[in-house]
Amino acid sequence: MLKYILSLLLLMPGLGCSGHDLETPGETPGKTPQEDSQTPPQEIYVSSAADVKALGTLPAGSVVVWRNGLYSGEVVELKAAGTAEAPVVLRAESAGKVIFTGTSRISVSGSHASVEGFWWRNPEPVSGKAVVTMAKGSDACALRDCAITGDNTVESKTVDTKWVSLYGTNHRVESCTLHDKRNIGTLLVVWLETGVVPAHTIAGNSFTRPVTLVDDAGKAINGQETIRIGTSDFSMQDAGCIVEDNYFYHCHGEQAEIVSNKSCRNIYRRNLFVESQGSLTLRHGNDCTVTGCYFIGNGLEGTGGVRIIGENHTVESNWFESLAGTGYRSAICIVRGQENAALNGYWQVKNAVVRRNYVFDCKYGLNVNYASSTSNQVLPVKSTVIENNTVSTTASSSYAVYLPDAPAEPEITWSNNTLYGRQRGITLPAAASAPARPDVKSAIESIRNAAGCSWITN
Repeated sequence: MLKYILSLLLLMPGLGCSGHDLETPGETPGKTPQEDSQTPPQEIYVSSAADVKALGTLPAGSVVVWRNGLYSGEVVELKAAGTAEAPVVLRAESAGKVIFTGTSRISVSGSHASVEGFWWRNPEPVSGKAVVTMAKGSDACALRDCAITGDNTVESKTVDTKWVSLYGTNHRVESCTLHDKRNIGTLLVVWLETGVVPAHTIAGNSFTRPVTLVDDAGKAINGQETIRIGTSDFSMQDAGCIVEDNYFYHCHGEQAEIVSNKSCRNIYRRNLFVESQGSLTLRHGNDCTVTGCYFIGNGLEGTGGVRIIGENHTVESNWFESLAGTGYRSAICIVRGQENAALNGYWQVKNAVVRRNYVFDCKYGLNVNYASSTSNQVLPVKSTVIENNTVSTTASSSYAVYLPDAPAEPEITWSNNTLYGRQRGITLPAAASAPARPDVKSAIESIRNAAGCSWITN
């Protein structure tokens, strides 16, 4: 009890850190510390990283409110001992009115902490540091209703940073706006550790990444993904993450992988991709599902859908419309594998299921058994089912189904597909007329309108 009373005394005006006294609204003038300890304050007000550090590890139910203002170079370390019933909350006094600039960043450790309502504006890259980090060993923490925007930052090919780095387990990044990262490095990364299944949820966020950094030859530099889950070294390990209800707009980045899956058993559902050059790429790992997503290209060059590599993936009930990408950036691209592939190579596609997808007016609808002409990808697609899909294209230069010449024939079961448009490399039953197009506008607008933080409009 004495220790608890002393901690309250440290929070009273005049006894906090020099220059930034901590305030505890709600104390009754004239009461003794003993009387105040019977009704501990519900909110603690701070205005610096030093204030937060002075609080130490916050107990369950703590609510820390950061006063509105513009702050530069604040490196915050939030330590929490929250519970599911009584989380620790660090929030802006008013959502969007606490603005961090310069090298400001935050690291969250412990359990059940929620960071809410902050804006990191034009963050200055610091090598090896993310703007937001959920630390190793942390559990069930959240980033909510926050924004990181870089529209006035300098393009940089040399300083590789991430905006959000997720270690630990069971975290949520939700209802955030993450717009216009202009330096090299993935925007949001889920890091895997040996024996740890992250099981994070990334939901209802709005992403843009319109700038593509190129090398001296004018080729997009690798490592500009919007989301990456895992790395090659951990790609055969379960991640168990859910990426749902997010809006990706002009996420060009490296113009290959908008989302890079490099782990197992992840679910991608109800995400909306609009005019984004690249694809949702199941690059490494197995047993992933892509379902209920929308890919809208509006004829923009290089816009793609889903690329499938590896085993036991399911791509079902998705919508692909007016995608102009070819090759790996086809609407649905099922890739040939390499013999004795390394962890960072192209593993053979086995037991994939592609079903109930709608593909309309895409340059390449189903591009099956594909590999670039310069690759050593010689292993054909095996034990794969393509069924109940609707693919329709009317352009003379487009293909409903494209089966490239390959060293070996793929092992595919085709069943009950409605195909309208040119076919190459295979002759499947074709529809006599273009199929009706369902109306999905309301579903698309629902995802778009709900994504991002509450105080920024998409």
